[in-house]
Amino acid sequence: MSRKFGTYEERHFQTADELWLALSPTSDLAEGPARFVYRGQGDADWSLIPSILRKSSESPIIPLDAFDDASEMVFLELAILQTFLAHCDTVGITVFGDSREFRDEVINTQRADAYYKMPSLWPNRLALNLMAMAQHHGVPTRLLDWSVNPAVAMYFAASGAVGRYSAWNENSKLAVWALNAEQLPLHPDVTLYNAPGSVSSHLAAQGGLFSVHPHSGQRAGRFLVQGLENYFSDIPSPLIKLTIPVYEAVRLLLLCSKAGVNAARVYPTPDGAGKAVIDDIKIGLAADYWNTTAILVRR
Repeated sequence: MSRKFGTYEERHFQTADELWLALSPTSDLAEGPARFVYRGQGDADWSLIPSILRKSSESPIIPLDAFDDASEMVFLELAILQTFLAHCDTVGITVFGDSREFRDEVINTQRADAYYKMPSLWPNRLALNLMAMAQHHGVPTRLLDWSVNPAVAMYFAASGAVGRYSAWNENSKLAVWALNAEQLPLHPDVTLYNAPGSVSSHLAAQGGLFSVHPHSGQRAGRFLVQGLENYFSDIPSPLIKLTIPVYEAVRLLLLCSKAGVNAARVYPTPDGAGKAVIDDIKIGLAADYWNTTAILVRR
């Protein structure tokens, strides 16, 4: 089933196998020139909003509700990056592109008047590698993760859904977003950034890249937070949203595993091996939960 929305197309499938085939290299998602990147989300209702811009009810790390000033938001982001860099210093972790000039001129909260005066200039492109590293190690940023590999996106969608199995109901869905990078230059405010793989082993293993979320608002003025999907009302949308029922997440994880995509592969560290074990445990719990729920629903 396919439906058109204001700024994107949604295609719904009934099974994990159908989604897998729809995203396979032999399947054409779009007519004409296309170069897709992909993002998986465990809940199809979630908007395409990066972690630092989510409401506190969705991401308790940053109380975004307390920040309604565009200049203050820039200061917050710079302060977070400075703190991340300081912690890297304490344990001797090298940061890609680091230099005294970078610290003094690019991410110094005391020398960012240009961004405070005109927040739409933020982020400085020279800060994106640091943001990418921070993002892949749990720090909230305005970057949104994508992958050139659809199987990686399907893994993250399925793993995220399985991790929330107790919140499932018969109408819940997971989603994989496909973004046609060939069409993106039509919109001047949204860009993709390919950070060097050496920035993070996670980034390289995931075939990762980022969309840089636009910053809106004037100095000492409120700023608008909206999902990436809402930025394309004035051009042919580069986005396609593909969904399946959330109870198909277990099957989708198994398909990903058969293709060699699991937590151990996308996080190539001992932590990734641990995440893979947890995924296996949650697969069993999720399957049991859904089987029990399905019986109750049928009654």
